[in-house]
Amino acid sequence: MAVYCYASAAMSPLVNVANLQTFQAVNLLKDPGYDPSDHRIPNCARISLVWSLDGGRFARNELHGSYSGTFNGSQAQCNAILSALTTGTNWTSLAAFLAPTCQLGNVVIRDLNQENQPPIASNGPAAPGTSSGSAMPVEVAAVATLRTAFTGPAHRGRIYVPGWATNALGTGNVIAAGAVTALQNWSSIIAGAFSAQGYVFCIGHPHRLAYTGAGGRQHPARDAGTVPITSVAVRDNHWDTQRRRGLK
Repeated sequence: MAVYCYASAAMSPLVNVANLQTFQAVNLLKDPGYDPSDHRIPNCARISLVWSLDGGRFARNELHGSYSGTFNGSQAQCNAILSALTTGTNWTSLAAFLAPTCQLGNVVIRDLNQENQPPIASNGPAAPGTSSGSAMPVEVAAVATLRTAFTGPAHRGRIYVPGWATNALGTGNVIAAGAVTALQNWSSIIAGAFSAQGYVFCIGHPHRLAYTGAGGRQHPARDAGTVPITSVAVRDNHWDTQRRRGLK
């Protein structure tokens, strides 16, 4: 038996081709203000905290510190920052919630005042976690928020701290209260560790190009510069993950 299908004119209206407009695809992942030709930030260094995790994976906290005068970064500075962040009560309290397979292994400083400057790395001893609990998945992180005196996403930052053990897991799959307090106290000493080596903990802003937003708003160019961080806060007890980039 033959089956026939019909489409009525009401279902398939005719369109005048003269009224059609060209459609341009928009890449929502592209940052139209990104300037690939200039990554410099005047009188600013990138200070990276490098964590080693299970399976040979690494996570990095890319932080910034501004400085006055000439850049004088050194391996001694890297070692001093690493030591400041991995000794004392604040680190001991945090390490008690980190798996022994996680360690804060290196501090790396790179001058951003000029292009293509070599990184300077610490060679001091790594500091492992001391929890007796099992390691949680490597992409599970707790977040500390960086605040400045200004509003808007460009004037805030985040530190994703990895390497947690199961004793950091609270009822309801949230972060245990003790782990929240430990992270708050530890992240609050970063500014002092930087300051002791001549750096002001800050948000680093590379140059941005002028562009027109998807809604037609005109965004002016932004000069490169830094904004001092005024406080660090662990805002909630929810677990996070930076899955957009993953771990390498």
